[in-house]
Amino acid sequence: MESAALEQIIQRCGSDYVSKRLTIQVEHAASVLGPGLGSFHFENLEFALKVFGKVLKIIGVWNRGYFNTTNHKIVHNNVIVPNLPEAFEGLKILHLSDLHLDIQPGFGSHLGRLVSSQKFDLCLITGDYRFHTHSDYYPTFSEIEKLSKDLKAPLGNFGILGNHDFLEFVPKLERHNIRMLLNEACVIEKNGQELWIIGLDDAHFYGVHDYEKAFAGIPGNAAKILMIHSPETLEEAYRYGSDFILCGHTHAGQLCLPGGIPIWMNANCPRTYCRGAWTYKGIPGFTSAGVGSSGLPLRLNCLPEIVIHHLKSKVLP
Repeated sequence: MESAALEQIIQRCGSDYVSKRLTIQVEHAASVLGPGLGSFHFENLEFALKVFGKVLKIIGVWNRGYFNTTNHKIVHNNVIVPNLPEAFEGLKILHLSDLHLDIQPGFGSHLGRLVSSQKFDLCLITGDYRFHTHSDYYPTFSEIEKLSKDLKAPLGNFGILGNHDFLEFVPKLERHNIRMLLNEACVIEKNGQELWIIGLDDAHFYGVHDYEKAFAGIPGNAAKILMIHSPETLEEAYRYGSDFILCGHTHAGQLCLPGGIPIWMNANCPRTYCRGAWTYKGIPGFTSAGVGSSGLPLRLNCLPEIVIHHLKSKVLP
């Protein structure tokens, strides 16, 4: 990372946070055991993945699974946020998660075409921009450049890091008009009213999430939309007073049995919170099935999705 960019992140987030995340990147980026809440990281077992991939080819499901990686569905999710300011009534949020953009050349352009066909006011990206968890990440930014041309949210584009992402991604993503939140919050103003967007760093692998820092200085009665990479810290999200929670990471199973039954969700929390819309102690939330795929470039009985959340303050008669 360029020294100027590193210094800027240190000023924003503190030297302790930066040191901890960079140390984990160097020592554990390809490990199956991380210091975060997730106990095991199968996506880092490259040899096992290759063997599993060969098995899928032998039984004849590889081609169908590979085709599904670009067979996206558009999901519309209606959300009731009682604390939503009047100025933001009907807000449309484009929710992208687990993009894994370097899955194949041209994937960013493909997503851009899909996104450009939708209407949205705000774009929130809940982490994981690249396919691998280590090695060369430059192809990712060739694809993000293509996608970012179609991320034209009037109220801005915001993102967080996931367990596949390095800290040095931050300045690169921000050059493409995606404001990254590293245990930080940003206020959006419209017609004199405020909506706060809060972004936590990865809790699953890195364990560098910091709710206290992220929520510091936010008025207690403010409307707050929270981005977390995985649905593994919902109790903290509840205690700090979130009004709507967006996350991803699980891919809704990615390789599922017929009927969309997941074999493995890769999250240390009840499966209730690992796919689609849910409510935690009265707080509405949504876990995206993801835009891309991880480990293997396949989707079986679990299509990738692009989500549009429609926010209202109450149910209309």
